Amino acid sequence: MCFCNVSSSHVNAIHRMKSVTETDFLVDLPPDFIAYTQTLDHFNYKPESYATFQQKYVFNFKYWGGPNTSSPIYVYTGAEAPITLQIDGFIVELASRFNVIQHSIVSYGDSMPFGSEDEAYQNASTFGYLSSTQALADYAQLITDVKKNLSAENSPVIAVGGSYCGGKLK
Repeated sequence: MCFCNVSSSHVNAIHRMKSVTETDFLVDLPPDFIAYTQTLDHFNYKPESYATFQQKYVFNFKYWGGPNTSSPIYVYTGAEAPITLQIDGFIVELASRFNVIQHSIVSYGDSMPFGSEDEAYQNASTFGYLSSTQALADYAQLITDVKKNLSAENSPVIAVGGSYCGGKLK
């Protein structure tokens, strides 16, 4: 897990957290994911490389301090299981304590470039777009755009994740 740009007051508050039960911070995500038109290849600037795909993400605004408040944005990068099974407990507890907006990005799965795993994994020319480098660039582009659209340009972003997707955050 990576906590980037976390202030010392946030770290101290994390250490002071009271014991809670896991069910205290279960969250119902909005039923509808948002589709973001994502760049397929962030590192090739030839006109024929300007392809895009639809990347899904979802917000939890329940605890957010609002636009222009510098309230943090937690970005959960998902893992191998469906994102809806992973957004509860620890991340929600932190969101409630720090007026955070939770922003969850679906990494591949339903957001697979070329539409399906079979298509994406068919050969080296399509499989090459599934690199960790491209995924990190996906995150950077989406987060930058979301911050702009929410008038949250001054909000720090704290990326968290586990397993394969969390490992990219190092």
